[in-house]
Amino acid sequence: MSTENTRSVTDLARENVRNLTPYQSARRLGGNGDVWLNANEFPTAVEFQLTQQTLKPLPGMQPKAVIENYAQYAGVNPGQVLVSRGADEGIELLIRAFCEPGKDAILYCPPTYGMYSVSAETIGVECRTVPTLEKLAAGSAGHRR
Repeated sequence: MSTENTRSVTDLARENVRNLTPYQSARRLGGNGDVWLNANEFPTAVEFQLTQQTLKPLPGMQPKAVIENYAQYAGVNPGQVLVSRGADEGIELLIRAFCEPGKDAILYCPPTYGMYSVSAETIGVECRTVPTLEKLAAGSAGHRR
């Protein structure tokens, strides 16, 4: 915080940002296991090789081929597809676009990806949670075939 003659960058932040609970990954919280769905990780590792193809820069912000192919796959119009630079950006864009700070709320079922609450709280949107029912929990009999 600030001293008598100086101000901290924290003093300049909005109050709701100063009051945020810092994001902590599932691993940091002491979880165990190999599948980290609440850390937005793919459950199985894929082989990665460093090549010219993997070093190419990301495509443009709204790459036409990606949008058209995903729209066809999902059975929607291309105008209904938003491409983002990862889940964090997509979550934040949606909350900023559709939620009024101090008026709206988002709803999610923990355990889930932590950025839902981080983005909502940063923007000043209330977070509400609904507990996951045991019969629907990941790995339960309800998910086995």
